[in-house]
Amino acid sequence: MSLQPKNAVNGKSAKPPHANRLSSAQASLPSPNLQSSTSQEDHLSPVELAEIWARRAYTLAQEPAAVAIGQTIVLLVFRLNGERYGIDVTNVREIYPLVQLTPVPRTPSFVAGVFSARGHILSVIDLRTFLGLPTSTPTNGPRQVEVDQTKIIVVTNTDSTSETAQMEIGILADEVTDICTVFIEEIEPPLTTQAGIRANHIRGVTADLLVVLDLNALLSDKQLIIKDEL
Repeated sequence: MSLQPKNAVNGKSAKPPHANRLSSAQASLPSPNLQSSTSQEDHLSPVELAEIWARRAYTLAQEPAAVAIGQTIVLLVFRLNGERYGIDVTNVREIYPLVQLTPVPRTPSFVAGVFSARGHILSVIDLRTFLGLPTSTPTNGPRQVEVDQTKIIVVTNTDSTSETAQMEIGILADEVTDICTVFIEEIEPPLTTQAGIRANHIRGVTADLLVVLDLNALLSDKQLIIKDEL
């Protein structure tokens, strides 16, 4: 799967506000050429001239459209229980379709099993259980998922040091839906309803309610480090 953002930001500075206003105002005139414009105005009625200059005055009075400028982050978007979550693409190694997971006895409930990736055995984590998310498990049996859409996202920490080993695991996602770019300053603190859902692993939420996870914080959780040998 390509990890190219759908809406990339070019990072160029916006034009000064007065430049935008003058460009818009000039576009409202009959002609950019002064001589030809004067010639055209000679054939216009006073009412038409008044309309042209009123349009120009209105254009000059408008505030220029705000251009968002700032540091951005590219997110891989996936779904869990119908909710949208995003993780930094720099944490993402690969995406696999759901395969037959091998259960591991005497492991925490959030460990869904293990599978082989590139000849390595990786643990697969169910984020619903690990993050304490509400589950939609019916009373008459286990939760059913669309196997053809369920994915295993292989992730790794990007802040490993000589004292902190690099960790690589798989996380289950109901569906991988998108790649998007957001401005970091537009990521707000978690909602009050999310405060109890391991808030230290949530970076924040965007205006369109995309929950941004902090993968480096999640992968440094002692519960995962203890089970790193699985």
